[in-house]
Amino acid sequence: MYTKSELNHLGIAEEIYEYLRYEYKFITHKGMEVQKCILTLSKKLQRLPDFAVLSWGSALDEVAKLKSDNAPTPVEIIKAIEAKAKTYKTVVAKNMPEQAEVNNELNYEHLWKSANDKQKFKFFIDHKFNEVPAYVRYWFIKYNREHRGWSPHESSMMISYWKLPFANAHSGAMAKHQYEVLEYFKERNAN
Repeated sequence: MYTKSELNHLGIAEEIYEYLRYEYKFITHKGMEVQKCILTLSKKLQRLPDFAVLSWGSALDEVAKLKSDNAPTPVEIIKAIEAKAKTYKTVVAKNMPEQAEVNNELNYEHLWKSANDKQKFKFFIDHKFNEVPAYVRYWFIKYNREHRGWSPHESSMMISYWKLPFANAHSGAMAKHQYEVLEYFKERNAN
């Protein structure tokens, strides 16, 4: 049964496969074509409620924990989305409006979408990368490529602003790492 939706399911399926290109060595399994996988995934997404479809980033984070060179198939993606959506059902059942905070957790999607250009530049200075969903990190990379001309590596540098430079790093090493990241972008903008 298809649900009435305002979402562009084909666009979301394309975003999912664009995300998978960066995360996996092999985007499809043997004998599969990317375009056919996108169309199949799009049709399967139409059967899910909107809140479930929008949880695709968190679902793919869970799939990534399995450590495989092969990207998940459309069926595996749908199963992961459905599993992730079950954790959100209680929130959706209460018909909560979209806010910056839900259950004392930041809604990073809402924060990203409502941010201006300066806030988007500082997004990973203000928020730690390990707390931000993967799909928002993907949007950050995509936004910077389109609007700032950054390479994915440069976006990853900014995303890793709060990342420890090495195991058991002390505050001095962390401060040095953060200074180097900021200095890189200061010099880049000066050129």
